[in-house]
Amino acid sequence: MKLTKKELRQFLLTHSREQLVEWLLGVAKDSSDFKQRLDFYAGTHLSVEAASSAIADSIDQFNALFSQGRTLKVIEIVKPAQFLLESLRACLDFGPTKEVPGFIEKMMVSLDQLIGQQPKPANRLEELQREFSTLHLRAVKLFPPDPAALAESLFQLRSNATANIAPEAPGSYAELLGQVGLARYRELLEPTYQVVVHSHPVDRRSRRELKLFANRRVMLYEWATISEDVEEQVAILLAVARQPEEVLIIAGFLDARLRPMDALQVVQKAFEKSHSPKLASFLAHRYEAQTQFAEALPYRWYLFENAPSKDAFSSLMQAAGQSRQTTFYRDRAMALTAEKAKTLHVELLLREARLGEALNHARQNGAAISSWAKLAELHAIKDPRLAIELYFDCVEFALNERKEGYASKPDAYVSDAWHLAVDTATFQAFNARLRALFAKQKLPETFTAKLVEAGIPVVKLLQ
Repeated sequence: MKLTKKELRQFLLTHSREQLVEWLLGVAKDSSDFKQRLDFYAGTHLSVEAASSAIADSIDQFNALFSQGRTLKVIEIVKPAQFLLESLRACLDFGPTKEVPGFIEKMMVSLDQLIGQQPKPANRLEELQREFSTLHLRAVKLFPPDPAALAESLFQLRSNATANIAPEAPGSYAELLGQVGLARYRELLEPTYQVVVHSHPVDRRSRRELKLFANRRVMLYEWATISEDVEEQVAILLAVARQPEEVLIIAGFLDARLRPMDALQVVQKAFEKSHSPKLASFLAHRYEAQTQFAEALPYRWYLFENAPSKDAFSSLMQAAGQSRQTTFYRDRAMALTAEKAKTLHVELLLREARLGEALNHARQNGAAISSWAKLAELHAIKDPRLAIELYFDCVEFALNERKEGYASKPDAYVSDAWHLAVDTATFQAFNARLRALFAKQKLPETFTAKLVEAGIPVVKLLQ
């Protein structure tokens, strides 16, 4: 039988205080865990000093886990850590003592080391660490330490951590730290600031040193988010930025402070240091918004060169047209696609109505079905026989595409060819290709039915 919490409450309320005392003592006698908790909670009411001593002993026992010479299972860590978390909460609730913040910090350090020893992520341990971090913030609010000492304590906790100790620092502690504590925290970060901002090499450091540097780099970033010195904020944020998205966040930060030119310069410097499509796109759009099309062109060209497409070509040509450099960039783009993006090259030739060149290039290097269909459509009046041949080429391409999972409709191309051939001198050309198609490969079951629905007398033509 498993009773609900409400049912258990009702059961306990039916007993007298004396009966409950005897019952609890009996449970404690048979359960070491329950006896430990009962001893502690009783101690918090009877003697603060005794409670502090009991916690200190429990923390020593917890730290003794390290000396076992083996990797502990998560469950072996969770049980004593959970008890200590409850004990420290009880100290704050019933037996407040100024020693509690220090006890919590010791537990955070020990738990961090145990998390670091785990062969894979331990979500439950990290959750416990967050609970200890929350409790630490509560404890120092109850017993505010010297601001400079708190800054030093937080710095040591964060900088030496394997996992994420006190993630709220320094932001959530700012009021407790005050100007003195924040200044001390920033002073402790100064060596890291000098390394990061001036890009001093760190590749010859030991693994431990690299870990410490990585921690402090994150701490420096978090400091920047609360600093009231905008110039220092920008210097730090830009120095620690490693990804284009981070640089764009800084640009947004500057835009929000009505400093668009600074945002532009930040992104431009980042792009010069490490090219990125995201940064180039930002720069191109920003310059175009300022009607500085000539300045936008290098970034439009980079975007096209990096990922040639019709859209990228259109954007390039628009900027080139506004700066009267259309011919130069069109020729440059055509040369690039002829060599490196041959399918796109056909599309661009068609876009400029250079049919002969487009057809020759498609035959030599291949093209997308849409380009072959466009070639057929554009030849329909000029050379219907050739258009029919091209439409049937599209049919075969489309059938192969369907085998690979694409969705082109080959029957539509046959229908287009039929409308050109019916009652014209090109009928025989159509019929020859239709017969060859049916003789060449197995067609989809619905293919013939769709052609009949389109008005093509397939059965009669194939007799």
